[in-house]
Amino acid sequence: MVAFRKLFPVLAVFALLLGATSAYAQGASGAPLQCTANSGVPPVVRAEGYTELVGDIVITCSGGNPAAPFLANFQVFLNTNITSRLLASNQSEALLMIDEPGLPRLNNAGVAGTPTPFCVAPAGYNGLVDPLRAQIAGGAATVQGPACNTNPLFAAGPSAAATAALTDTYQPGTYNVFYGSRVQEGTGARENAIVWAGVPVVPPGSNRTRTFRITNLRANAAGLGASQTLIPTQIVAFVSVTPPGTLPIDNPQQVVGYVQQGLLFAVRSRTDGGPGVDLDQCTSTSAQRDLRSDPLRSGTNLDALGTFRFREGFQSAFKPQIDPAQNGADPGVAFNSESGFVRTAALNPSTGLADTGTRLAVRFANVPANLRVFVTTTNVGSAGTLATSRAVYVATDPNGANIGTPGIRVPGDPFAGGSNLQNFTVGGAVVGDRFALIEVPVVNGTGVAVWEVVTSNAGVNEDFFFGYGVGYTHQTGSTQVGLGTSTVIGNLAPFYASGTNAERMSTLLPIPRFVSRTETANAINVRACQTNLLFPYVTNWAGFDTGLAIANTSQDPFADPQNRTQSGRCTMNYYGTLQNGQALTTTRETTNAEVASGQTITMVLSTGGSLGLRGNANMQGYIIAQCDFRFAHGFAFITDGPIGQARVAEGYLALVLDGGPEDVRLRGQATGEVRGH
Repeated sequence: MVAFRKLFPVLAVFALLLGATSAYAQGASGAPLQCTANSGVPPVVRAEGYTELVGDIVITCSGGNPAAPFLANFQVFLNTNITSRLLASNQSEALLMIDEPGLPRLNNAGVAGTPTPFCVAPAGYNGLVDPLRAQIAGGAATVQGPACNTNPLFAAGPSAAATAALTDTYQPGTYNVFYGSRVQEGTGARENAIVWAGVPVVPPGSNRTRTFRITNLRANAAGLGASQTLIPTQIVAFVSVTPPGTLPIDNPQQVVGYVQQGLLFAVRSRTDGGPGVDLDQCTSTSAQRDLRSDPLRSGTNLDALGTFRFREGFQSAFKPQIDPAQNGADPGVAFNSESGFVRTAALNPSTGLADTGTRLAVRFANVPANLRVFVTTTNVGSAGTLATSRAVYVATDPNGANIGTPGIRVPGDPFAGGSNLQNFTVGGAVVGDRFALIEVPVVNGTGVAVWEVVTSNAGVNEDFFFGYGVGYTHQTGSTQVGLGTSTVIGNLAPFYASGTNAERMSTLLPIPRFVSRTETANAINVRACQTNLLFPYVTNWAGFDTGLAIANTSQDPFADPQNRTQSGRCTMNYYGTLQNGQALTTTRETTNAEVASGQTITMVLSTGGSLGLRGNANMQGYIIAQCDFRFAHGFAFITDGPIGQARVAEGYLALVLDGGPEDVRLRGQATGEVRGH
């Protein structure tokens, strides 16, 4: 490595000053310096994650000569990209700490000694300017850097010659917290490696140990993916120390994480738990009526059409940003949060600190025109009750990242004691606490709703449910709700496409961040409301005339009450010829108003009738009527004269042409009504 080659001359000088002391130099008991690497119990990490925190690597050393300190370069490689935050240029949040700063260590008598001071090496530190050089050169008193001057424990550090007489076993006289650096190669960077260059090492001597902890390592688990076999995908770390032989390590290869799918997403309807909901363009369900106006002002209830379910792939997949106890905690303490090792008072404030908790996003596509979409601003229990673990709606950019710092929570946030809360209902019945509703911004048919996890239970596989509903007013023309199926993608957020900078170390991109999923599910389907009626024979020839009647029977005791509001216009399509054999002058006409639910319109072929229908005099053939509502039924009556004077008369029911595998359900049937009388 270029960084290592630059350090070789410095290390050579140190070797001369030390009298070519070997890393295997004998201590008082003659024990050589020997180290062992350990990663403890590797955590399970999310296969969707670009910035997954892996387990700490702990190197424990014993033996060696305390009077013979030296500089060493520690380097860690992963079998995937390292994605720890870059604080500036190539400086990484990944830390190397010596002797567990903040923790008391046992002295020779087995008694807890003074806690190890927390002394942070300055940015860009590489061992070239270090108090240890003064010790090596002549055993002079330690000259501390600015970060250590404020610590009274470092006010007059001991010289290297006096180190062996110390009762406390932490490494004295040097910095003991170091920022890593991204490894440069030529004009680029090696994305899977971090180096800590010129780290001072004082061998602990006999009957003592020296500990090196590497923490805040984040890995691109999405680059490896979840295993499709019974053996989990592993994130593997390789530890190297140079110059060779300075710090011999047993087991330098360590498993630091197991990759598993973190999110299972589903869309569930309110009635049968099936996928998505179907809506009729011509109707207004209770949910649609309630949501025509802004629910945060109207005081109406949300009759949820369905829920979005986010299920953890494993118990600790959903995490808050940080536990309050995490800031200032000792090294090696595990928390169920997105943040790693955090010490804002001593370190760069961004070190180890995640930007957000886990975010749960629903990405809408192909939302029909003039359709408003609403969601609950917090998660609800499976029956609409308040959930124990919480996630809150946040305003974000299209990727689910913060617009500002931090993310903006919505008005009526129940965690902030807001007042604009609505009842969450299922099927019209209030089943739980009051929840705020918010409209999802939809532009060109797309939108995103994002909730951030603020509390979770790491010991349980949790489900987070969010209610959703829609609003539109049944109208005609440009304001009419469009037809089509809106799909959704459930995602952990913020999310970014693979093959982007999100897979590498970054100073700007948020932590955590996740891969952009592609699996879609149907959420909202707006169907056309139409009944097609065939009048197979109509005539106005040879003294005969035909009377027609079309009834909007959606108002009946059998249909769902939601269907009783159906209304729409009817279009008469004429097929046939005039009596003289010439082509029809009128082939199509539409009523000048909607046929209301429960209304029947009538017309006579020769003279017309209801709602502006003109008829089609002197015609013979057939008519197909297309009515923009469901459950239309028709009747025709052919006669050669007025009622009471007719010699011939015949009546028949119009044939209902609807039906087939692509049609919607009518009165609970999978197909349309029978094509017959």
